[in-house]
Amino acid sequence: MACRLTRSLNTLPSQAALAVGTFDGVHLGHQALLNAMIDFSASHNRCASVLTFSAPPNGFLHPASDPGRLMDNCSLVHTLRGMISNGLLIQQTFNAAFASIPAPVFAASLQHAVIFCGEDWRFGMGAEGSPRLLQALGFDVHIIPYAQWQGTRISSSRIRSALRQGKFDEAATMLGRPWQFSGRVEHGRGLAGTLFGVPTLNIPYHGRSDERMAPLAHGVYLANARVQRLNTSTPTYWPALVNFGTAPSIKQIHSPLFEVHLIGASGDFYDAQVELSFNTPRLRPEQHFSSLVELKQQILKDLAIAQEWFTAHGH
Repeated sequence: MACRLTRSLNTLPSQAALAVGTFDGVHLGHQALLNAMIDFSASHNRCASVLTFSAPPNGFLHPASDPGRLMDNCSLVHTLRGMISNGLLIQQTFNAAFASIPAPVFAASLQHAVIFCGEDWRFGMGAEGSPRLLQALGFDVHIIPYAQWQGTRISSSRIRSALRQGKFDEAATMLGRPWQFSGRVEHGRGLAGTLFGVPTLNIPYHGRSDERMAPLAHGVYLANARVQRLNTSTPTYWPALVNFGTAPSIKQIHSPLFEVHLIGASGDFYDAQVELSFNTPRLRPEQHFSSLVELKQQILKDLAIAQEWFTAHGH
């Protein structure tokens, strides 16, 4: 049975097993919490349920300091529904009305669920509610220890820091899978193919519902690309050389984007949906070249490195 998606906490059944959190990135710490809830629900015949939000509460409460998202809402829903295949996913709308609910009133809406959360989970108006408050109110609360890597807690903010430094290998380790981004190919000026013989797909960096994404280090990367063209039912998979940035040598665009060269591919990819998967560190920072000759030489060097790496790793 497929996971049911609802938009209100009012749909939570009584006595459910409920994992709560923002779950941005669904990293190894989130996975430990979710798996603990799933195991409990199976052994105690409870409905496996997740409570999260379509947008992180901190972004609503403190928009000026919004750090951006590790995954857009489409990806979050897909990932969570995949983990709770026969349960309930509640994506509560977080707005001023919800933020003003007193903690005891919020607790009453949990329908005596068995709660799975992290130690720092807070809820209710002014973040006055805590796991300890729920325990005092008679709830069975399972506080899941933080996942650790290199002796330090894994967190969404730590993964964002790795992405800002171009350390996609570290981000992938903490996520338990490659960091991914999915976007649609837009029309560009075709300069890379015309000038350098290395055509690229232009993919803007924003969520599919225009979410603000976490900042990335500008530079050149290796990626694996899953490409779904229009009017085709079967995706294709390609090794890719990717530049992320503003193309300072020839374009100087305002908003950074992905310029993706699918190694060995040809044809029209406009309007295709492309999912990029990254798990290796940045090859080099984005640079400004004084001439197109220098830029072309560097692109060909980057492409040679990419081809050698993918050949060595079975692509």
